[in-house]
Amino acid sequence: MNCGSGNATVSFVLTATPPNPSTQLSIQAFTTTITGITLTPATGAAVNVPLNSSAYIAEFNRVTSDSTLLAAQVSVPAGSYTQMAITFTAPRVTFCTQPNPGVPGCAAGTLTSSSGAAGSATISTNFSTAANQQSGIALNANIGNALTLNGQTVTAVNLGAANVFSMIVLPLPSTQTDLGSGELSHVDDVMGMVSNISGSTLTIQTSSRGNITATANSSTQFSTDCAVLGFKEDFTCVKANTVAIVDTLLNADGTFTLIFYQPLPANLSSGDLIEGVVTSVANSVTSQFTVVATDSVFASSGSLLNGQLHLGDQIVVTLSSPNPFQIISKGLQIPTGSAFQNSTSVANILPGQTVAFPVSTFTAQSGTAPGASSSQNIALRFTRFTAVMSTPTSPQFNATTFPPLFGITTQQLFQTTSGRLSLDGVSTLTSISAGSTFSTAALYVGPPVAPSFSVLSVRAH
Repeated sequence: MNCGSGNATVSFVLTATPPNPSTQLSIQAFTTTITGITLTPATGAAVNVPLNSSAYIAEFNRVTSDSTLLAAQVSVPAGSYTQMAITFTAPRVTFCTQPNPGVPGCAAGTLTSSSGAAGSATISTNFSTAANQQSGIALNANIGNALTLNGQTVTAVNLGAANVFSMIVLPLPSTQTDLGSGELSHVDDVMGMVSNISGSTLTIQTSSRGNITATANSSTQFSTDCAVLGFKEDFTCVKANTVAIVDTLLNADGTFTLIFYQPLPANLSSGDLIEGVVTSVANSVTSQFTVVATDSVFASSGSLLNGQLHLGDQIVVTLSSPNPFQIISKGLQIPTGSAFQNSTSVANILPGQTVAFPVSTFTAQSGTAPGASSSQNIALRFTRFTAVMSTPTSPQFNATTFPPLFGITTQQLFQTTSGRLSLDGVSTLTSISAGSTFSTAALYVGPPVAPSFSVLSVRAH
């Protein structure tokens, strides 16, 4: 019952459960705009959850391995809540097929999108909170339950279908997380513009999910790229109006702790930036390849992308007089000998890799006709995908059953880095059972080096 005995503080994150890897899907992006969330108490009026952005663009493929912030420090009346309602618009899945195992990239003419209707979903909950209690909720989307499939093809999308959404109360039991007391969730790899600095606190402005304000402490790590840029590896490396990437922890009180700070190199930090999954084998004659946009940063003024680029859009990228390629390692151990690092040839850009590039020119996607962009600079970023654990060892492990887009049919080796791994669903990497499904955010360094993947986060399903 709701007794009117005070308020509690609840924070909300978004997660997702992927389709089983055996379905052999190659989904690059699954987006929707979440327009509202409400909690219905056992008695009394429904409680509106103020989202972190008035136009919150969810990307479900991203949150198979990571969590994104939906709302922080929401004050709700203490009591029991029996339902949660989610409203959404413009669901869209961008995907491709590749029926030939071992052939990298999308099969010709198969990269496309399938859209669904706006609507709502109501789920039953069993959530109770007491006055002055601090807790969290993970809203989880089961991707497979929202899709209708014909082989590798997505024929329909329905976020309002049964058993798509569910909720999990945070914090998780200690056997299902590597987090400590008073911590609710990892919120990693947040890319955006540093919009404000105050003392040891910074605010990152994202293009699609609102702002995150995080405070550094004595344990915060700063990238060695700070020194490359001429700064100390401490909070003085944080500069306003530059593009940066942060790993954070969402605390029970709804605040954020800054875990890792990564400034982008100067040639990537000027403003408009697109991040996307490579879907085609690059054309070395035209210096072109195709990506599906999965994240972006908008210039604070004169943006070419704001209002024109949508996550899930297809973009044909032309590299013009490229500078040496970079890997944004974020403190991870990177295998030596990468063909990508310091290359200037598009031949070393692989399907399945995620890359970020500043925009020199941009034409938006129109209907099914892909957009176009040109750039001189490109950097390797984290690809989110799901696979099957083979050998759950540490610091390296093996996995199989990759999305067909990668063109990988053999077991692959993954590298983790001490102090730089986020876990969800398990408390230790070796707790993941062989043969079970996991999702990861990893740098796909690619052949000829092994390990081919350097891992930031792992979520066991």
